[in-house]
Amino acid sequence: MDFLSIKGIDKKVSKLAIGNDNQPDYERAAPVWDHWIETGANVFDNSYVYKDGLSEKVLGQWIKKRNNSDDLVIIAKGAHTPDCFPNKIKEQLEISMERMHVSKVDIYIMHRDNLDIPESEFVDSLNEVIELGYTNVIGVSNWSLDRFHKADTWAKKSNKHGLDILNNNLSLAKMIKPLWPGCITANDPKILNYLRENQKIHLAWSSQARGFFLKDEIINHNEKVLNEYDDSGPLRYFDCEENRTRKKRAQDLAHKYDVEPHHIAAAWVLNQDFPSLAIIGPRKISETSNSLKCLDLKLDKDEISWLNLETD
Repeated sequence: MDFLSIKGIDKKVSKLAIGNDNQPDYERAAPVWDHWIETGANVFDNSYVYKDGLSEKVLGQWIKKRNNSDDLVIIAKGAHTPDCFPNKIKEQLEISMERMHVSKVDIYIMHRDNLDIPESEFVDSLNEVIELGYTNVIGVSNWSLDRFHKADTWAKKSNKHGLDILNNNLSLAKMIKPLWPGCITANDPKILNYLRENQKIHLAWSSQARGFFLKDEIINHNEKVLNEYDDSGPLRYFDCEENRTRKKRAQDLAHKYDVEPHHIAAAWVLNQDFPSLAIIGPRKISETSNSLKCLDLKLDKDEISWLNLETD
């Protein structure tokens, strides 16, 4: 496992986080989480809205039984639309902590933005949960670069705790339409340059483009299954000529390193020249084991640029 050090967290932070939006059942989730810890990983990504709170409750059941909260890095998210208001941050975080049987979370992230609210009001509410001892690290998800920069600048000028983390979609395949309303991609030259220049931490969701880099026959099968209950398959949101070229380059590099293209795509996220973490969503132990192969890949700057079509 690869790790980052994050100011305010006295534990090493694994560069891969396990997303808990797909684990509503304790008996199925517990072995996956036990295995996650056995790999050396320790980051758990959660949200107030996942499964209407059931995902947090199931994780809390596991934490209580294992008595291992001190060993984990817990991410909590809240203030999702339509509840994206400053007064919802503290209120929802307290509920999330109760669900998860923890008195503090390592990282708190706003799940959405509300353009009708000044950035300063959100910064004030985020600082409130720090002052209450609920967290030491704050961030925002699906915020534009302009809003993120303004909020962080205002915080510093006002002697407030600034934004530590940006949690947008970041994948080698650039999101061509929002997966859900209000979603924003960080695979944008201005955002990537800002992260590099300021060495801001980025936490990527859908870091493997929801399976876009898998073999076509697997994608086509998955799309048929998804069509029965969902519309979040990769083709609707990532399939375009530029992304097909990115996929072809990932396939070529995968052949060179004797891995699969989705390992190259995940390594592209983790090997950026700014602190970069990625959320993955394995439902089974076998999926976790497969995903971890990306950690063996150390892509250089030339490969990072070439994969993202920045060079020929």
